[in-house]
Amino acid sequence: MTDTAGKSLLFISMLGEKELFNPDHFESLCCSGQEKDWVVDWFRPVAQETGFSLSGVDICRGDALPAVDDVDCVILGGTMHVVTEDRPWLHALYVWLRQYRNAGKPLLGICGGHQLVSTQFESGKLDGRTGGTLAGTYEIELTELGRRHPLFDGLSKNPRFNFANYLHVVPSEVQKSKVLASIGESSAICIDHGGHWYTTQFHPESRRSVWSCMYEQTEPEHVGNYSDNQDGAGLIRNFMKIAAKELKKQRPDTLSQ
Repeated sequence: MTDTAGKSLLFISMLGEKELFNPDHFESLCCSGQEKDWVVDWFRPVAQETGFSLSGVDICRGDALPAVDDVDCVILGGTMHVVTEDRPWLHALYVWLRQYRNAGKPLLGICGGHQLVSTQFESGKLDGRTGGTLAGTYEIELTELGRRHPLFDGLSKNPRFNFANYLHVVPSEVQKSKVLASIGESSAICIDHGGHWYTTQFHPESRRSVWSCMYEQTEPEHVGNYSDNQDGAGLIRNFMKIAAKELKKQRPDTLSQ
């Protein structure tokens, strides 16, 4: 599950328990049909380029989170569940993330990860979109802070990303000054939380093929809204570069290349 020696980058999958997520429908992405495996397969090369050893766990399926001291960087995936649900793995995740936050290490939270950090660790509000589910590949609008932020370095002026959400974050007054991007009625789809914690409502880790598997049997009308002409991989690369630079500053001797 772990690549060659390097800084430890952990992808935490929480896509869904059995009643919501059937890996059999995703076997075209990888032999296991598990998100933790296809994300690691797709991003292993860029992880290695930036000095990371990438591995994955699926906390919905019983995988244990490693000790915080054994993890240098985290990408927290999205979920079909609501982050306020009373589920043991969610409670365990909250405890683990608080310890990880106190350790001062980088994190990228995606979709449900964005909602969790923004509303459970900070004072944002989770609310339903009046326009219903946003499903497809769409341009976003960067704020002034977003346009000069390294997370979007080298990407399009109006970058495109994959969305799949019916809930969104309504930012608190404090959070409004940290917002990096918006789309339509959703005014806080990317936030810099400080301490190299960033979250996005959109899915930079995904490809069109994910959404074909996700929707073709349930809501096929969404499938045609997705495209591989999007900037997700570039944002993931930028995050890894930011994280590697920060970790090298924190521990220059043990983490030098």
